Amino acid sequence: MLDQLVGLSMLGVATVVFTYYSTWVFILPFVNDSNIINQFFLPRQYAIIIPLLLLLIGGVGVASFIANVMIKEAQKKKLKSKKD
Repeated sequence: MLDQLVGLSMLGVATVVFTYYSTWVFILPFVNDSNIINQFFLPRQYAIIIPLLLLLIGGVGVASFIANVMIKEAQKKKLKSKKD
């Protein structure tokens, strides 16, 4: 039950983020700058900067996880070879 709740909440967050970003990138350029909807969105240059930063952070996270696993595996092999 808890896993379904977590999955539903993740789906909800992803839907909101997708809708917000799609509106920001695809619809907002065709709306006048004086329209009230513009106050709910950051300036357009952040539409590129934010995903690039998230991609960079994600890449660093994946690379450090892989490096950590490789280091631990090397330590295990080294310890095992010393025992033999």
